[in-house]
Amino acid sequence: MKLTPNQKRTLTAVLILTLILVYSPHLANPFPNHIDEWRHITETIKLKQGEYSGNWNSVELGFHIFLLPLSILTNIVLFYKFLPAIWAIFSALTLFYIIKNKTSHLKKSFLIAIFSIIFFASIKSNANITGLWFFTPLTFSIPFIFLYIYLFSEGMQKQNKKYILSSFIIMILLIPTHAISVLFAIPALFIFSLFHLNYIKKQYKFFSIFLLIPLIGIFFHSQLFNLTLIESIKQITTQLQFKLGFGVLELNNSFFELYSPIGYLLAILGTIYIITSKRKFKHYLIYFLLPITLLINILIFKQTGISYLSPYQRNLYYLAISLPFLSALGLYYLLILLKKISKKEFHKIITIITIIIVIIFTFASYYSIPNNIKLYKTINNDNYQALKFISLLEPKPSTIMAPASISTAIFPITQHKPVGTIFFYGNRADVESFFRSEDCDTKNQLIEKHNVKYILSENNIKCNWTEIYNKNNNFVYKINN
Repeated sequence: MKLTPNQKRTLTAVLILTLILVYSPHLANPFPNHIDEWRHITETIKLKQGEYSGNWNSVELGFHIFLLPLSILTNIVLFYKFLPAIWAIFSALTLFYIIKNKTSHLKKSFLIAIFSIIFFASIKSNANITGLWFFTPLTFSIPFIFLYIYLFSEGMQKQNKKYILSSFIIMILLIPTHAISVLFAIPALFIFSLFHLNYIKKQYKFFSIFLLIPLIGIFFHSQLFNLTLIESIKQITTQLQFKLGFGVLELNNSFFELYSPIGYLLAILGTIYIITSKRKFKHYLIYFLLPITLLINILIFKQTGISYLSPYQRNLYYLAISLPFLSALGLYYLLILLKKISKKEFHKIITIITIIIVIIFTFASYYSIPNNIKLYKTINNDNYQALKFISLLEPKPSTIMAPASISTAIFPITQHKPVGTIFFYGNRADVESFFRSEDCDTKNQLIEKHNVKYILSENNIKCNWTEIYNKNNNFVYKINN
């Protein structure tokens, strides 16, 4: 892609600012910010050790395979903080490349592509819907979502089989990594395909390869859960209806939880720009259909409590990542309208002022997160040092009793087994009972029940156990048989 020196400098500056925005939460916390991140670290280490949990964790096996080399080459717990920012840059570059090519017929294609990155970087993150601040299968899938949608639409419009085949391969690879990142787009891709029905009919043998996507999904599911193909079809059909309560933390989310009001307004203006011209409408059709189908699915969920193909929370996020291009196109259209009504000598000043105002309002509420969905802080550095001490203890693995939050980090750091974590592993209720009770007999009963070898507490517990570590309000006790 040919860029002028000034364009290269502008792109570099925007990418650096994106990196800073995404990395910024880790300035206060150098550890993973979400229990999902800790779970994926856990599963990656188990995969490395040949103890993979399987079942539902295997639905994201591709993501764990991606993390596997990092777990071998680095201390993945400490390195993980860099992954969200690194991947955000990769996603932003992918988006820039696609939009620059898609709008190459326009004089301001660079401006549209740059502002697509800016609006993309402005998408907010929180513990409820996650987002760019975290490195999960969802964020891992983002650049591939951009690619397969672009390649599919370009391939259909240009009748280019190589583009369509490339899109198909990306979809296939996403199925064992984050299948929902393919399923959510099916309604938009299906409707888009209807506009190219004559081409599909002519090349029906070629397009039959797309039947492999559900077939591979069914086969993968049947192998994963040891079911027959018929049983898998029945189970998948049921599971693709995501009912209220599916998520760990499911709230009645606001549309502004993820995207700025100015971004939405410009996206509406961008949509108007598309539909006012028949040629533009066909050229940008897929980018019109994607948010429309997602909005319909979101509204269906709000009325019925059921979201089809992908969960409600995921649809909100997919809607957010489908809007940056429309917002950038809306800004471009706004500048055209302002040029028409402003005097020539004031046009440049008005353009600069408009861009500055848009940027300010786009990021005005970037760090504004409701208290009930703020970032998790699973451990602090003092907890980490205590866990590093525990990692040296034998025998391994031993069962560790620790607060549920800290327990989430026990296996990734120590390779010992926690009694229970916040979610996903073990018996959280017994952990909470242990630390809530002030009675040593009750505590000892729970110790015996779970065959606990060591205890990690942030408070001194006087129950005649052997204290082997005491630093910065982190106490480690050894349980003698």
